[in-house]
Amino acid sequence: MNDLINKCTSFVQTYQTIQKENFTKQMLQKLSDCDYLGWMSPESYGGQGKNAQEMILAGEYLMLHTKNLGIVLSWVIHEIVTSWFISCFGNDKQKKDYIPKLIKGQLSGSFAVSEPQVGPHPKLLKTKATRKENWVELNGEKTYLTNGPIADLYIVIAISNIRNNRKQYSAYIVTKDNNGLSCTEPIEFPFVTTSPHGGIILNNCKISSDNLLGKENTAYDLMVKPFREIEDTLMMGPILGGMQIQLNGLVEHIKKSELSLDNKQLICIGNLKTQISMARVIAQKTATFLDNKIRSSDLVSLLLGFRQLASSFQTFYSELLEQIPSPMNEDYLILTKDLCGIGKVASKVMLKKQMQIGKNLLSNNIC
Repeated sequence: MNDLINKCTSFVQTYQTIQKENFTKQMLQKLSDCDYLGWMSPESYGGQGKNAQEMILAGEYLMLHTKNLGIVLSWVIHEIVTSWFISCFGNDKQKKDYIPKLIKGQLSGSFAVSEPQVGPHPKLLKTKATRKENWVELNGEKTYLTNGPIADLYIVIAISNIRNNRKQYSAYIVTKDNNGLSCTEPIEFPFVTTSPHGGIILNNCKISSDNLLGKENTAYDLMVKPFREIEDTLMMGPILGGMQIQLNGLVEHIKKSELSLDNKQLICIGNLKTQISMARVIAQKTATFLDNKIRSSDLVSLLLGFRQLASSFQTFYSELLEQIPSPMNEDYLILTKDLCGIGKVASKVMLKKQMQIGKNLLSNNIC
């Protein structure tokens, strides 16, 4: 714990107004200097060799110190590019070439799957990879990329084959200096505005066939589908930290303003504390699933349960704020907006998963 506190303190002290800072490549370098990169990457490539539970805790502490969800989101995505995509699917050369540089903050990473108007929907994606002799040509557009405007390295998902009228996808490592790659204008998100988002256009972008990441034609099932579960799991730490910041700020505000609360309001505050405790238990259990590479309906249920607790927390928190006569600091309102926005991302996917769980229960006659 003390080690985490010292690292976070060292990082935050660099910035006068860390809560309002945008994530930059210089900030990534500072995180590396503070030994806050490569958490789940192998020690043999310069990583820290930690597990998911330790990274979730690192995310919570980084959030508690920065109070800036955008910064921590960008950090999480960079870490996933390093420890999931490159470390798990890269060959020896790719690991040696990229992991140390990503951990040292010399390269910043981004995951490129979503496309304009269709998001990451596998049936609607259009970006195509065409194999030539010893190289691949990429054509298409990707958008909503976390770290997109500042990234040096993109994991690009593209159609590489069509079999029985079904698209098959491969993943490619594409660096910013590749001819045929250009960045679109940064996207202004309504929340987590301190995390840079943007897109890329691939126009006859030629890359070496050696830039294929993992096995050809398998990327959607092996990489894209698990990505959402990995991201949701690792973001539990920052969300827990954000909830704790909200509760701490609320309690401090009530004490400072000498507000008198009725029994119903006191119960509400107690409920907020209880929900954080319950969410932390779920996060710890979910991390064990991730560490043991377990993908099951139980994992989905844990992710759904965490989302529901986090959403319920925001509902109770907002209702209580409306009843308090003295206004809260604007920074807490921005944090609330960010946490609510993150909670709504992929909500349709979560509802579909809940519906599928219901169908499975009924079809198997399980109560």
